[in-house]
Amino acid sequence: MRLPTSPIQIVYCSWSRYKQEEWNAIRNVFELGSTPGRTFGEYFDFEFRKVETQEPLLCDLEEMVRFKAESAYRAVRVPCVVEHAGLILEGFENEYYPGGLTQPMWDALGAELFVVGCSQLAKRAIARAVIGYCDGMSIRTFVGDMSGGLSAKPKGSREFYWDTIFCPDGFDGRTYAEVAVDAPGLVSKLRVSQSIKALRLFMQYRLDNEPALFPGL
Repeated sequence: MRLPTSPIQIVYCSWSRYKQEEWNAIRNVFELGSTPGRTFGEYFDFEFRKVETQEPLLCDLEEMVRFKAESAYRAVRVPCVVEHAGLILEGFENEYYPGGLTQPMWDALGAELFVVGCSQLAKRAIARAVIGYCDGMSIRTFVGDMSGGLSAKPKGSREFYWDTIFCPDGFDGRTYAEVAVDAPGLVSKLRVSQSIKALRLFMQYRLDNEPALFPGL
C-alpha cells in the first residue's frame, strides 16, 4: 500500500460539535493499525460541514445512512462521509430496534422516559454506528458495534444523546458520559467506541481501494 504524502481531505457532514471534539481528541493519538506508528491525522484531515441531509425514519441504520450519504453528496458535490448511530436492544437484533429511531425517540421522550421505555424491553443493548461514504458514483457503509448495559437512570455530565445511559462492557457499569468526564476519559471512551470502529473501517477502505485519489501520488 502506497501512503499519501499529505493527509487526505474528506468532508464530514455533521451538525454535532461532539463529533469534531472527538476527532480532535484522537487524530494525533490513535494509530490505524495497518502501518503502526502512524496516526489517524497523518492519513486523513476531516473538514466538518453543517449540511442539511435527508434521513428516512428506519430502524435499519445502514439503509438510513445510505439515504443520508446520498443527500449529503448532493449538497456538497464532493466525496463525503456521514454518520448515524443508535441503540439496538437485546432480543431485538433481527428488527434492529430502535436503531435509526433512537434519536427521534430520545428527542421526543427525553432521557428519563426513554430509559423507562427501554427498561421494559431489555437491560442490555448494542450501540451501533454506521458511517456512509459517497464519492458521487457509489455509496458504501461501514458498521461499528459495542455491547453494553443500560443504566436505570441517566448518569454523567457529557450529555451526548444516549451516552448518559449506555454502559459499555468493561467499564464497571459507568456510562459513556461518565467515562468521558475529562480529556483522558474521552480518549478511553473512544478506544472502544462503535463510532471509531466504523471510522477505522472507512479509513482502511479508502486507503486500500482508492489510491488514485491520494494527493501527491
